[in-house]
Amino acid sequence: MGRIKHENTIEVPIDTVWDYMSEVSNLPDWMFGLSEMTPLTDQTRGEGARFQLRMKVGARIDSVLTVTRWVDGREIDTASLSGFENKTRWKLTEIDPQTTKISVQIDYNFPGGFAGKALSKLFEPGVHAAVSASDHKLNSILKAL
Repeated sequence: MGRIKHENTIEVPIDTVWDYMSEVSNLPDWMFGLSEMTPLTDQTRGEGARFQLRMKVGARIDSVLTVTRWVDGREIDTASLSGFENKTRWKLTEIDPQTTKISVQIDYNFPGGFAGKALSKLFEPGVHAAVSASDHKLNSILKAL
């Protein structure tokens, strides 16, 4: 299983960061490669919300995701129910009233034993680049709010 971890500190209050990041309609504006994030449930916030996700990060990725954990103002965890196997954790930590640390962890798995592990190693640089590009875009947007 591959794992990507990334952290960034931004001089924006945690409530502003949360309000923007937790709104699903904002995701295509800052998440690199995201072309589709369609709600599959009436609920779009909180545990149990489900989405069809389509991304292009070196290869096209399709998944049905569910929110597995939602700590209001602090954390969102997702897991794939079908398609590309992945889990993500977005966590916000208040450093001080004007500074927020944004952490993301992405775990992903390619099927196929040894071939899957090899494919994962080829895929990893694209995921790192996508996370860095998303981080840069998110910071630009948040600083402008």
